[in-house]
Amino acid sequence: MFDLRKAFTKFTNKKQSVARYGELWVDRTEKVAARLKRVPDPLRPYVRDFIERGYVVFPGAVPEEIVDRIIADKNRVFAEPEKFVLKHKGQYTDPCTLEALDRGDRIVDLFAISPAARDAIAAPIITQFLQTVFDDDPVAMQSIYFQYGSQQALHQDTAYVISEKPLSLAACWIALEDVVPGSGELIYYPKSHRFEHFLFSGEHKNWMPARDGQEQHQQFLQSLHDQASAKEIEQEAFLARKGDVLIWHADLAHGGNPIDQPDQTRMSLVAHFCPRAVKATYRKHIPQTYCEVKHASGMYFTCRHYDLAPLDRGHDEADLIYDGGVTKRRTEATAAQ
Repeated sequence: MFDLRKAFTKFTNKKQSVARYGELWVDRTEKVAARLKRVPDPLRPYVRDFIERGYVVFPGAVPEEIVDRIIADKNRVFAEPEKFVLKHKGQYTDPCTLEALDRGDRIVDLFAISPAARDAIAAPIITQFLQTVFDDDPVAMQSIYFQYGSQQALHQDTAYVISEKPLSLAACWIALEDVVPGSGELIYYPKSHRFEHFLFSGEHKNWMPARDGQEQHQQFLQSLHDQASAKEIEQEAFLARKGDVLIWHADLAHGGNPIDQPDQTRMSLVAHFCPRAVKATYRKHIPQTYCEVKHASGMYFTCRHYDLAPLDRGHDEADLIYDGGVTKRRTEATAAQ
């Protein structure tokens, strides 16, 4: 039987923590003071904020012109659905033909077919900041476009976004319009990246439904609120302006407020990153098409659902991977012909 007490750990054995879960230098108390001295002066206050609060905000980091191009590229989903990977109410759809984007819809890895999305995710300040906290070049390993607020329960990304080293991870949220109160704003608990770790089945940072079950998942979500209450930490909401960027730590507890204005959009682009020395675990499933494509800023991109090799050859768009997963229905239809 699962023992909830054993699900929590403070990682008192730091050597085991670093080796097994891949803490970054910003998480290792004995490293921080010396390493901070080597951070360039303009970035140092942002890195300090990240260490202290678990997130950092860069106002206007993405120019409006790039934001407008992203929205134009997103709108192509209605005319060219065969190029897009869409999650509709939690399920991948293929083909993704639709008349409008609903609250539960997510466009996955838009950067694979949108140069503007790549330019935004690889904005110079995002790349430079991540290079600093990773001590390595960052790899954008996944992205999600939201038309509306996610309304997702507060969670930590390490439970769902899986890399070879769970804590060697960060994410960014890019506002594609001014955020209006009541639109399902991004919310988070400041300093929650220092909460005690919840380990699924007593040893895993990531949640697997078949292995861990729904009960543990609910205990994990509740534990975030319980720890925040015990530490008297209040939720904050990110009322961003168009082009603002928030970068957060792998374990920052965050989610989406309920939508109080049903017709109000909250267009945004989220991306998850790992250091180049650390890999997304999905690469094992796509060994023939896995590649890392370098952006001019120094950011790298890799993808589960697209073969990015055409980008290295100067093309603007990558090719969908017909792998029997996301594109299973299309593959079956083709085989039946």
